[in-house]
Amino acid sequence: MTVFFRQWSAEMRKLLARKRTLMGFVAFLLLEAAILVLFKFMGGEKRLAWFIERQGQQFGHYDSALTLAMIVIGLSILLLGSIYLALVGGDMVAKESEDGHYRLLLIRPISRLRLLAVKYLSLAAYTVLLVQFICWSSLVLGLLLKGWGGGFFVFMRDPPLMEFHDWNAGLWRFALSTLTSSLALLTLSSLAFFFSCLPIKPAAASVAALTYFLIDRILMESSFMENHDDFLLSKHIVSWAFVLRDPVPWAWIGRGLVTLMAVNASLFVLGHAVFANRDLKS
Repeated sequence: MTVFFRQWSAEMRKLLARKRTLMGFVAFLLLEAAILVLFKFMGGEKRLAWFIERQGQQFGHYDSALTLAMIVIGLSILLLGSIYLALVGGDMVAKESEDGHYRLLLIRPISRLRLLAVKYLSLAAYTVLLVQFICWSSLVLGLLLKGWGGGFFVFMRDPPLMEFHDWNAGLWRFALSTLTSSLALLTLSSLAFFFSCLPIKPAAASVAALTYFLIDRILMESSFMENHDDFLLSKHIVSWAFVLRDPVPWAWIGRGLVTLMAVNASLFVLGHAVFANRDLKS
């Protein structure tokens, strides 16, 4: 077990040393700053005030760091997050295959299953790290602008949500949403990881995963799959946001996350089945 964790640690260091891995963190910082600046100076704050006051609430109370952070997360985490998770996930296996590293790695007494497990756990850790960074850096930027305290106004189009919370309850729900969103977005990484196990280029694996997700997303937003939307990944991925609803529909959230975990396991098993039968030594 000690050797396994040493291998995992080495894989994480190798992953975080790649420029493509760090691009996501920089991109989200720039996006968060841009959204907050535009929101402040391009009329977004006035539109938010009008909308909150239409609901019979005081804008001054709900104009808080939590509200701003959730606006940034709602606008960016799914679409932009899927791009960088697909880029990193598509590289995980295919990049070393393209560079011919497996000819050296597989000389040593290590099974292909163990090799993939180390890489998948590294990708899962990166996914959690990136999502946590997105969420908490958004909150920190909001705190710099609005300070501590106030209310928490949640408004999303997908899934449809509109809730008002006090600061303490809102902060707890925000923290919980960072965990559920990390678990939900892991499916996007798993999808890219599966394509990376195929005998294709890293860029092709990333594009294939991103294309699948965008098609899935388009089908969910259209009416074509209205009666069969349980087969769409997007339907279950957005279940992370239901922890912000009052009361929390735990059964709905649990069903969505369990489905996604089953998909993740299936993608890993299929990826291993392909990888185990590839000729990597010649």
